[in-house]
Amino acid sequence: MHLWLAILLIAAMGLILGLLGGGGSILTVPILVYALGVEAHAAISLSLILVGSTALVGAFLHQEAARVAWKDGLLFVCFGLPFNFLGASLSRHVSSKLLLLLFGVLMGIAGSAMLYKRSEPKSTDKLNIWPVVAAGAVVGFLAGFLGVGGGFMVVPSLVLFLRIPIKSATGTSLLVIALNSALALIGHRHTLKVDWLLLFEFVIPALLTTYLGVKLTEHLSAHQLRRVFGIFVILFGVVMVATNLAGLIFRH
Repeated sequence: MHLWLAILLIAAMGLILGLLGGGGSILTVPILVYALGVEAHAAISLSLILVGSTALVGAFLHQEAARVAWKDGLLFVCFGLPFNFLGASLSRHVSSKLLLLLFGVLMGIAGSAMLYKRSEPKSTDKLNIWPVVAAGAVVGFLAGFLGVGGGFMVVPSLVLFLRIPIKSATGTSLLVIALNSALALIGHRHTLKVDWLLLFEFVIPALLTTYLGVKLTEHLSAHQLRRVFGIFVILFGVVMVATNLAGLIFRH
């Protein structure tokens, strides 16, 4: 029963990832930990492979409609490269409960960002490269430390700071997620724990729903789904913070 629930949730992750260009990756580790009881560090390794491969396929699907800014995406990843490895290195020295607590806090921030209505960038705005550098560094660190692609931060960064249209930012975000996941996986190579059979069971539904999500971007507005997802992520984050904070406080 737990396996089927996890598959259903992973399928939902793929749909959100394909439709919004982010947000789905931050759900994968909690799904693996709470639905299947996978240890946190092992869940991060599995998440990086699953989300990274799914995002890469999604990026190529978006490319069919010429919606991936390859140069800008690669530039964004380059800014975060050293911080990606730094995050992965520090992650090995942090307990599972603390990792999940940080994950819960990050989910609350991500959910709030999803609920926040961002204005469209104006063509007369002057491009400021420093926020892009900072955003790339933060996303890279989070990818390495927590095993997330950071798409929920990539999309607004690309729209506001690089003035990339929202649909192009969605496809480009998937490219950034795939590359950040690959780099973080290299950083986690010393503690790599992967259940390949479990990965195979998850990757097929994730890819199918990612394809559906990409196709839905051509016909549907993401506004309502963004709001529902934001509320869900905030509630999930609150539960994670409460559970793991209590575990840290009362572990003695």
